[in-house]
Amino acid sequence: MNKSTPPATGEWLVGRAVERTDPCLRTGAQYVESLRDGRAVILGGRDVEDVTKEPQLRRGIDTLAGLFDAQFDPETREEVTSIEPKSGNRIATGWLVPRSKDDLKRHLATIRFSTLHTFGVFGRPPDYGPVKAIGFMAFNHLVKKEEPGAIDKIERFIEIGQRHNLVSADIIIDVQTSRKLPMPEQEGRLRVVEQRKDGVIVSGIKAGNSVMAQGNIGTISMPPPNPTMPDECMLWSVVPSHVEGIKNILREPATTGLEHPEDHPLDSAGEEGDGMLLFDRVFIPDEYVFSFKNKATSGAYYTLGRFAQFKIAARLSYRAEIFAGAAQAIVDALGTDHIQGVRALVADVCAYAATLRAFMVAAVERAQATESGVFLPDPVMVTACRLHSVVGLPGIMQHLRELSGQGLISRVPRATWERQDIGPLLDRYLPGYKVSAREKNRLFNLIWDMSSSGAALRIALFENLNATPAAPLREELYRTYDRSEGLAIIRKKAGLD
Repeated sequence: MNKSTPPATGEWLVGRAVERTDPCLRTGAQYVESLRDGRAVILGGRDVEDVTKEPQLRRGIDTLAGLFDAQFDPETREEVTSIEPKSGNRIATGWLVPRSKDDLKRHLATIRFSTLHTFGVFGRPPDYGPVKAIGFMAFNHLVKKEEPGAIDKIERFIEIGQRHNLVSADIIIDVQTSRKLPMPEQEGRLRVVEQRKDGVIVSGIKAGNSVMAQGNIGTISMPPPNPTMPDECMLWSVVPSHVEGIKNILREPATTGLEHPEDHPLDSAGEEGDGMLLFDRVFIPDEYVFSFKNKATSGAYYTLGRFAQFKIAARLSYRAEIFAGAAQAIVDALGTDHIQGVRALVADVCAYAATLRAFMVAAVERAQATESGVFLPDPVMVTACRLHSVVGLPGIMQHLRELSGQGLISRVPRATWERQDIGPLLDRYLPGYKVSAREKNRLFNLIWDMSSSGAALRIALFENLNATPAAPLREELYRTYDRSEGLAIIRKKAGLD
């Protein structure tokens, strides 16, 4: 048992408790050790005995471990940790409940750090973990009438998350099935199959679940509201990755775990594992059932998810800054800044990055406290940011490809470059502008990983689903953007009054 954690506190949720000296922070090694808990993970048809020893998962685990080590590094500690007001403990900022604009800015600093650390390709870094719980706390006033005890459960869960510095996945997306089949008849939909005095038993299947195989817990919540959703499917809860009855069926990896950093600077750092999560009569104690059969909760997907949406949009905005830097690095390496069409492409990437950043600055500056006392960014600015990012991302990735030209096709593997009969000739024939031929090759290896590799295409797909596809975002923006002042001006000028 963890020496800094009282016995019998959160044991079911935490699973393998790892000895540590800090009351609320974990090193990277301690995070890795926490994953050795007997979880059921299936990859390529085989059972993974230990995810920390699986090459196709370990690289991603090591990347996440670096974010935990940053909590102890004097140079980065203030960027990724905060003092929790009630306990006085230093905690990972991701688990900080925002009570002011300054708290939101601390979250932004942490998101920026994790985005730069992972190049934004990890959609579920540790700082994302408690977003659903914080969203629930922010809007407790909407659900407490039917479930007055929900807030106490959420607060206890957040305390456990703070003390154990847990990594969380989202368990939201329903699996694909026939759209002709009515929702109540979709047998695989996750639902409560038995309700007991001490908790519920759930069965079914969920899709996505990114980082569940490499994390500690998953937060179960409902997808966007549907009037035909059965009551037994209206569940908000949390489960540990190791719990009996859960099998994590992973997709084929987009990275092999064997890439050399020179050939694949980004893919060699691994990826998040996506997959389907199969529940076979999984017991969830009542203390971790936050909402059940509450129609107010089931219809508030976008509202309760506002903090998650903020985290997603912020990461996308910082990733856009990386794209702008990549575009300039290509131009610098090729010496193409004198070409007007090239400058236009770079300007487009800059405009994309600047627009997303502007949305996020406005979102935080216009932040307000909810009736329950939690500060959340302006939802209209966040939604507009997500919509702009989703619509623009394919074009930005294509801009990087166009700027690169044949550089993406003519990349030379490290092993070939090191041949004595080949390497010197490549050095001689392929120099860039103020960079060596091999340096230019390494740059295009990175741009390939960002824009063209299998992992890059997986990320592009993930972002479209993660930030929500454009169509529902447009609906949400149409519903929430206040057009009343402009409408009144137009009606008056046109004589429509």
